[in-house]
Amino acid sequence: YVGGWHGSLIIAILKRYPQLHGLLVDLPHVVAGATEQLRAAGLVKRCQVVGGDFFTSVTAGADAYLMKKIIHDWDDDRAVTILRSCHQAMPVDGRLLLVELVLPADNEASFARLLDLLMLVWSAGGKERTAAEHEALLARAGFDLVSITPTASPVHVIEAQPQRRGDCA
Repeated sequence: YVGGWHGSLIIAILKRYPQLHGLLVDLPHVVAGATEQLRAAGLVKRCQVVGGDFFTSVTAGADAYLMKKIIHDWDDDRAVTILRSCHQAMPVDGRLLLVELVLPADNEASFARLLDLLMLVWSAGGKERTAAEHEALLARAGFDLVSITPTASPVHVIEAQPQRRGDCA
């Protein structure tokens, strides 16, 4: 889980799926509280906590890399830098899962549009993106979009995989 703060999402995932093991990566001062949260949840043996900076590198070797509401915080170039860090760390059969809002392609009113306006005020270049914008961002970072799945909440799960280069038919 990249950018996982104190681990509430990875704790929920590990509780739901006892066969999984996790790796929580965030800035060292941010993950300082994560180990205690994992210990309280009885999951410290199933989840490693690593201090790092997703703009420079991400710990290698995971089957899947998950980020929740991270990409929308950044302009396209910074977002691509984060995505490339994940791409460089993952195996060729790895998966990237982004939990993000997806703007409707038309001009339809939506919660995502409201948050897009708020991102304009709250961040330096952050924004909500349409499905096409997510796909283009992922392609710039070396990923193919696999699917975009709506959830019961306003967010979607965006699944991507490393682009297959050199495949011959």
